[in-house]
Amino acid sequence: MEPIFEGSAVALVLPMLDDGSIDYDGFKRQVQRMIDGGVQALLVNGTTGETPTIHIDEEFELTKIVMEMTKGTGVKVIAGAGSNDTETALKKAKFAKEVGADAILVVTPYYNKATQKGLIAHYKAVAAEAKAPIILYSVASRTGLNITPETAAELAKVENIVAIKEASGNISQIAKIMQLTDGKLDLYSGNDDQIVPLLSLGGKGVISVLSNLIPNETHAICTSYFRGNSEESDNLQLKYLELIEALFLDVNPIPVKQAMRAM
Repeated sequence: MEPIFEGSAVALVLPMLDDGSIDYDGFKRQVQRMIDGGVQALLVNGTTGETPTIHIDEEFELTKIVMEMTKGTGVKVIAGAGSNDTETALKKAKFAKEVGADAILVVTPYYNKATQKGLIAHYKAVAAEAKAPIILYSVASRTGLNITPETAAELAKVENIVAIKEASGNISQIAKIMQLTDGKLDLYSGNDDQIVPLLSLGGKGVISVLSNLIPNETHAICTSYFRGNSEESDNLQLKYLELIEALFLDVNPIPVKQAMRAM
């Protein structure tokens, strides 16, 4: 199966008005800016999109906006469908499939902290309902729940679980996932400061916070590597390291939203 995308995807921020309601016009401007900036895919309703703080109907509206704006552009749409409640995740995944999303990103359940056996059952249930390409999302720093290499290998046996967004920061774990899954899971970096290391392990790209600010430059880190110019890719990774670190001085997405406000 072809990768969902190769290069950079942006984890879209969610602009809000002073009263805390969603700034839909601002959201549309950001989506268009990312399309114009050359990203390969848009992630709507991810962690950076502050999904746990909005209503499910608002999530659906944001997904519909992205689907409409990307029509005919070739930019792929990844819809976040994560929840600590399996039934809610099923509902989100089913909606994303119905409106034509190219893939569904499913973060590990947060707060409930399932066992690895429970995690496998959760993902298999969502995959069976969605009948669309699923990207696993491992970010234990936010959810308290890690996807172990052995669990990733078990889930890779499910036909439509096709990729993993790895944000554990544990390079040894990521290498083990790649070894155990033997090409059955495409790897995407979930950390902007580890794009090149994950590409070197066979990664297909990054789902990026940084791209909200500099989409062209983030994509260039990947394309340089794919063209065989690893030195240029390394140099770009290091050039933006200070900016990447600044984007995580406080809880994401506080810094990136403040940076965008300044822009």
